[in-house]
Amino acid sequence: MDEAASAGTGRYSRFWLYTPFVLLLLVAVAWSAAWFAIRSRAGDALDGWLTAEARAGRQWTCQDRTIGGYPFRIEVICSSLSVRQGAVTASLGRVESVAQVYQPRFVITEIDGPLRLTDGTVTVQGSWDLLQTSFHAEPAGLRRLSLVAEAPRIAVTGLAPGEIATSGQHLELHVRPNPSRGTDKAYDAALSVKQASIPFLDALVGGSERTDVDSDVTVTQAEGFRGRPIVEELERWRGAGGKLDVLMLSLAKGGRRVEAKGELRLDELHRPQGQLAVAAAGLDGLLDNLLGRRNGALLSALLGQGGRAPGGQAEGRPALAPLPPIRLDNGRLAFGPFVIPNISLPAIY
Repeated sequence: MDEAASAGTGRYSRFWLYTPFVLLLLVAVAWSAAWFAIRSRAGDALDGWLTAEARAGRQWTCQDRTIGGYPFRIEVICSSLSVRQGAVTASLGRVESVAQVYQPRFVITEIDGPLRLTDGTVTVQGSWDLLQTSFHAEPAGLRRLSLVAEAPRIAVTGLAPGEIATSGQHLELHVRPNPSRGTDKAYDAALSVKQASIPFLDALVGGSERTDVDSDVTVTQAEGFRGRPIVEELERWRGAGGKLDVLMLSLAKGGRRVEAKGELRLDELHRPQGQLAVAAAGLDGLLDNLLGRRNGALLSALLGQGGRAPGGQAEGRPALAPLPPIRLDNGRLAFGPFVIPNISLPAIY
């Protein structure tokens, strides 16, 4: 009798001993089945999106596509990625996008270069050491897009007046729809570039120091990728009354600093047009170059650019002093009451 009771107790004890492992195995099997179902749906959704894009005229090519990420992520990898719509083509190197299965509307992507974007006339080429993006979506569409790049290098050819080439140490870009200006198709963008090489500024200001750039802008009448040539898209934007609201633009180059805000657009001849309120420090040499030695020296003295600026100092640097507004109008650049000689603003397309 005692032996039978002892055997029953042993079987009962062993049941509870193995039960957690059995339950864990069942959970693992169920989760694996669920993950493979999610993976299948993700593949079907991606195929459906590609089909919809093809109907819209955008032909995407994802070479050697794979979908993985078990057990908690969905990873989509292309050995190279390209898109064509009309005359516009773009291509990238390896692209890897990752989303957690419990947060499918938040996607992180790592992109390898090089980038080549062209419409047959204008060509943009880019490379970098590291580039990552994050995409936050919601049922209504884009919530926020962010991009971070290490050692970016960009060259643009085919736009007037000549090739544009720049590089930097670190770049961050954040874009979101403006929540209060939906009828204007407005998007907010914040850009930060550290230690940028900008040859145009070197020639204008003098010196080869690298530049730190920070800006907050709002672009109106912005639309998604429609496959139009770049010049046609710029003309659509101009014709729709698109403008660039510069909420803050800050440049720091060696001992020279500039901050500006205002509004820019394109005129009927495709030239920049608008006005910027400017504050600066350390630009006495630039004022001489732009306005002539006499006018530049006079304005520098009036504004304190040639010596200690009013308002004290911040972090050991001269404080910013307000300057007359910069106006871009009829292809001319005016600095307060002075129209800067020998400078004409070219059409950018």
